[in-house]
Amino acid sequence: MKILVSGGTGLVGRAIIPILQSRGHQVANLTTRKELDSTWENGLRHSYWNPALREIKANEIEWADAVINLAGFSVANRWTQGNKDRMICSRIDATDLLVKSILASASPPSVFLSASASGYYNSSPEWQDESAPNGSGFLADLCRNWEECSLPLEATSVRRVIVRIGVVLDAKEAALGQMIPLFQKGLGASVGGGKQWMSWIHIEDLAQAIVHCIETEDAKGVYNVVAPEPTTNEEFSKALASVLKKPFFLPSVPAFALKLLFGEMGSMVLASQRLNSTRLVKSGFGFRHPSLQEALNNLLK
Repeated sequence: MKILVSGGTGLVGRAIIPILQSRGHQVANLTTRKELDSTWENGLRHSYWNPALREIKANEIEWADAVINLAGFSVANRWTQGNKDRMICSRIDATDLLVKSILASASPPSVFLSASASGYYNSSPEWQDESAPNGSGFLADLCRNWEECSLPLEATSVRRVIVRIGVVLDAKEAALGQMIPLFQKGLGASVGGGKQWMSWIHIEDLAQAIVHCIETEDAKGVYNVVAPEPTTNEEFSKALASVLKKPFFLPSVPAFALKLLFGEMGSMVLASQRLNSTRLVKSGFGFRHPSLQEALNNLLK
């Protein structure tokens, strides 16, 4: 397949592209860096686009058999109004441009896969599958609006896939990468009481799940892309300390301290989401790292 990727230089994109290439797919990366246009890097072709200016090469959409949309400014930045605007625009503008380009194409791709996040759901200790209602607040609204951008594709022959991604485990980046230095110093602790549920996924499983959804012709609609064994924040923190062979004795960081430190973004850390990934498993996907202990051992060995 010929696969066009937005957000290919981010954490998830960097994990996906080598897998796609190893499976014989041709991959092009959409980049906002004009100087990289039409250049090649390790078998990857770069193509310039600018969602804010509504600029994209029509022939890239014609070329692609599949589009993977991962573009978006990280929500793990302080939620100032400026950063919020960037989080919104980087997702909505990018997705809207891709979708409208596909709708206008005489030869559209067969599949469009777009990222979303577990923040779509309510904060709750109950199990939630893909049919659970949309939550409230900035992150839930952002995810809903992001997903709705691609709804027009439902009326076409393009197979639309939405992956609601949980907490991504990577040893150097994302939440785990930020936690490791503190835990290595013996300063690890749970947060907000530690009883809130975390739906997590190993970066390798996330990349493989997205490739699976692209290659599986009957994979369609929304999928919770999370490991089958969610854990509480306290259990996660204890497991991380254990794998690092560090003590775990400090009291939980109270919610008010998180809100003082992170502001509104603290609500993301305190949210409880216990997501069910049965639909993904029923589509034929097999997790390589289903348990937290094994996932952490694999990443930190």
